[in-house]
Amino acid sequence: MRAGANRAFGCGVLMLVLTLTVGLRPALMASAVVGAQAMMEDPCAGDMQWMIGWCIDMIATAEISSVAALSSGTSSGAFEPIEVPGAIGTRAFGINPRGDIVGSFTDAAGTHGYVLRIGVFTQIDYPGAATTEAWGINARGDVIGRYTRAGVPGIRGFLLQSGHYTDISIGNHLVTLPTKIGASGEIVGCFHDTNGSVDMYGYVQRGNDVSVFRLPSTVAPLGSSAMHNGIVPGGGLIVGLTLPAPGQSHGYIIDGDTFSYLDVPGSTATAAWDVNPRGVIVGNYGASGRTHGFYYNDGDFVTLDVPGSTLTVARGINPRGDIVGVYNTATGAHGFVLRK
Repeated sequence: MRAGANRAFGCGVLMLVLTLTVGLRPALMASAVVGAQAMMEDPCAGDMQWMIGWCIDMIATAEISSVAALSSGTSSGAFEPIEVPGAIGTRAFGINPRGDIVGSFTDAAGTHGYVLRIGVFTQIDYPGAATTEAWGINARGDVIGRYTRAGVPGIRGFLLQSGHYTDISIGNHLVTLPTKIGASGEIVGCFHDTNGSVDMYGYVQRGNDVSVFRLPSTVAPLGSSAMHNGIVPGGGLIVGLTLPAPGQSHGYIIDGDTFSYLDVPGSTATAAWDVNPRGVIVGNYGASGRTHGFYYNDGDFVTLDVPGSTLTVARGINPRGDIVGVYNTATGAHGFVLRK
């Protein structure tokens, strides 16, 4: 798959050292304080609902019949539900080459991460955290995700490697959202201090080095709205999403030095959430009054709707083509895996 069929243009990438803080421009400082307070009071407000796992549970959509799939038809595979025993909501976000799945679940005690390996769930809780979510896992079994602390503003990132937790938050920013980790250890995500439409910066993290990616936002012309969500080994292909203006969402692809938008034809909003080494991309889009998952391969979009669901989002894909994600029903949020 090549991105050249979409509108393409060059874009610069700013290289930073991890210990440096990318601060807000002075013109945005006043609105940043107000925005940060509002975001922490309701972290699921507005566009943030797609970036935090438990917020997906609350997205209301009309229950309608699935629309016909685009181009090549609906997937012929069977959706397998993922349900953590005793949970009131389960979500699946990432899958590695051997089929290990990571995600989060909510029970009476709160929200926790998990790893599902050969049918066995292992709970993940960052030490001292109030909430934990696991979003990515690579072939080595390294897990990345996000956590919060009670009474402490913000959302932070973590790496779980060989049983050891490390905070991998970007500088002193209020919010760091790691999303995926590649086979060679590259981590992608976004960070910001107010909200996703004002100062959201995509990043690639390699050890102590961070490269930052900006896309313009009409809400704040001096700001940025970009979120990296998926990366192939070596970093030659990256996918993500941008929120350039209120109510707008586009997926994007960075293929080497080429940038292009990715929009499902006829959709009101598109987001790309992961990509595998063969260039197959998964994500979600809005159309006909509901949210659908999709995968994209060689110019063809295929709609993914779990039967009976009111919402389906695809969040992860492995080299074989197995897809994981979340679907909502009247009983709440559920994870799924769609095997190749």
